[in-house]
Amino acid sequence: MVEQVLGLGIVGYGHFGEFTGALYADIPGVRIAGVVDSDIQRRQLAVSHLGATAYEHIAEFLLDPSVDIVVLNTPPWLHGQQALAAARAGKHLFIEKPMATSNEEADELVRLAAERNLQISVDYVMRHVPLYDRLRALVDSELFGAITHIALENNASNEALGPDHWFWDHAKSGGILVEHGVHFFDLCSQLTGSQANSVTGYGHTAADGRQDRVLAAVRYANGILGMFYHAFDRRAIVERTVLHVTFERGSAAAYGWIPERLEIEGIVTHDTKEKLAALLGTTLTTEERAAPPGVPGGTAGMIGHTILVRPDRTADYAAAVRAGMEDVIRAIREPGQPPQVTAENGRASLQLALAAQQAIDSGHAVAIPLTDLDARN
Repeated sequence: MVEQVLGLGIVGYGHFGEFTGALYADIPGVRIAGVVDSDIQRRQLAVSHLGATAYEHIAEFLLDPSVDIVVLNTPPWLHGQQALAAARAGKHLFIEKPMATSNEEADELVRLAAERNLQISVDYVMRHVPLYDRLRALVDSELFGAITHIALENNASNEALGPDHWFWDHAKSGGILVEHGVHFFDLCSQLTGSQANSVTGYGHTAADGRQDRVLAAVRYANGILGMFYHAFDRRAIVERTVLHVTFERGSAAAYGWIPERLEIEGIVTHDTKEKLAALLGTTLTTEERAAPPGVPGGTAGMIGHTILVRPDRTADYAAAVRAGMEDVIRAIREPGQPPQVTAENGRASLQLALAAQQAIDSGHAVAIPLTDLDARN
């Protein structure tokens, strides 16, 4: 049986749209059917590069029956209303983060996905990068016990974000935690196997009025504690992102927004050492450590350590974007098998980001109501 060719429609064909459009056009069983962009030169590029029908306005584009999946590459404040219009037109969706900028829009998208049997997903690339796959395998194995704490430090550049950029306008971007932090909120909810039920936060506002540093302290429903720090206040040559995961008997640290290095260390036995090496597909170095002197009740043990490295984060990123789209396509073709990132996942990460920003603005902790997604974890 020959599978139906699915038509992709891309809304927003700037540099990112060009980059992702080329990735999607190479997926078997997919054709780029339509492109929407307000700029005539970008529309002409889409026609010449992809052979797609070009539209200036989204309303006309959504009437095109050859478009099965809508990809939203537009700025954040447009996502909610454009996604709702596409869902009401019966289109599946692959949305660049964030899913929307309000809980009301996200709730309605979740409702429409269920009511109309639509696949609505968010391009959370961290669900598909190799080193985070290894980290999830380590978490699931419980070879170091359960997670007790998770902490993100993301020090990013503001050099491409001038004072008048929409990124700084919370009415358009939602703020750092909504525009950017949702990536890590989603990843860490997956790693912890839980959703946040409370958050407090702090922010720093620069002299020019830009809120350039934010911190959110999170308590998950299963008792794990988390800390998320994002700063857009430095030069690109010193950007740095580190995710620390603390276990009962070990720790892991992933370096890089798309991680290039994963360091793992913890207590092992001769049996668990072999299991851990097989799980990670690597060798471990080990050392016997004596009980720390002067620590009552301290015990000796064997420590295992390894470092996993990826040679090309750009290639990993491109493969992750493509994998996200392939996952949506698989879910469309296999009814009852949802994508890795569902509409509920998109809503949960947005809900936490909005609550964290509310906590920063109000100076008070914010409780996060339980959702159906929490009940399944």
